[in-house]
Amino acid sequence: MLFEIALRTEEASGQIETGEDRGNLLWAYVLTLVLGGLDWIYADRVGLAFVGWMRVACVLISLLAVGFLYGYSGRSRRLSDAGHYAALWVAFSAAGAIFTYLAATPAMPLRDAEFIALDAAMGFHWLAWSGFIWAHRAIQLPLFIAYFRFLPQIIGSILYFAHTEQTNRNAELIWIAMLSLIVTAIVSALLPAVDPYVHFYGRQTEYNAVLMSLRAGGAHTFVINSLQGIITFPSFHTVLAIAFIYVHRPPSRSFIPVAILNGLMLIAIPSEGHHYLSDVISGAVVAAICIAIVRAALRQRKRHSPLTVDIATH
Repeated sequence: MLFEIALRTEEASGQIETGEDRGNLLWAYVLTLVLGGLDWIYADRVGLAFVGWMRVACVLISLLAVGFLYGYSGRSRRLSDAGHYAALWVAFSAAGAIFTYLAATPAMPLRDAEFIALDAAMGFHWLAWSGFIWAHRAIQLPLFIAYFRFLPQIIGSILYFAHTEQTNRNAELIWIAMLSLIVTAIVSALLPAVDPYVHFYGRQTEYNAVLMSLRAGGAHTFVINSLQGIITFPSFHTVLAIAFIYVHRPPSRSFIPVAILNGLMLIAIPSEGHHYLSDVISGAVVAAICIAIVRAALRQRKRHSPLTVDIATH
């Protein structure tokens, strides 16, 4: 339904709304700072330390410099947008990753048995599905490639939307990612799980070792640029796959390749990401809710200062 509404709205005019409102960036930075402050307070309380900030700081400062200098001088709005949104992704990714680690510390009861039962009730059996995928290399390889391409997609989306001056699409993507990461972290704190690979095979993985150490409590030190993805339920990969398809919707010319790639990613999530089917479904629900919230909020802002660019230029 969200896609249908978006398509009808934008195809009717044959234009892409771009917008120049920097308020989206400002409030996104505010949310990032608030989350970072909460991270710092709670991490100190539970005895977690995060080190190795120099590299992150250098990247962040460099991107902010590009954003401000090119924007202030008026030399290139495109480079300014790319710098600002890339910096925001770096800052929030750090704050958000720490938040997911902190969300694991309450050590609520693991829910793997419930998720397995829920999958079985839907007719899905992870061992059978993954065994089939892994037994057919020609099927697994494209799924594996698609699953591990969400970071290039973030970078590519930032640059594409900046180059084509689709500023609002960059705003949509970062806001959907920010809200959904906060939601998935909170839900994962209440309904934690290891993952089906660890549960069925009993083999320790790097990210599961981190999860277990966080649940065990005590003082721990982590390097900021080596943090692992530890959320099982809901699947954040699912959220991002749906978000990518949504923000690249027509009339953006990138829609078809992005939809194909992320369609493969969605199929790959159970086997390559070691997720239950219930993780994928819950991730889709989170994505739909966050897309609806962001779309409604940005629509209100666009009404104050709409600016459109003819799609023929893209």
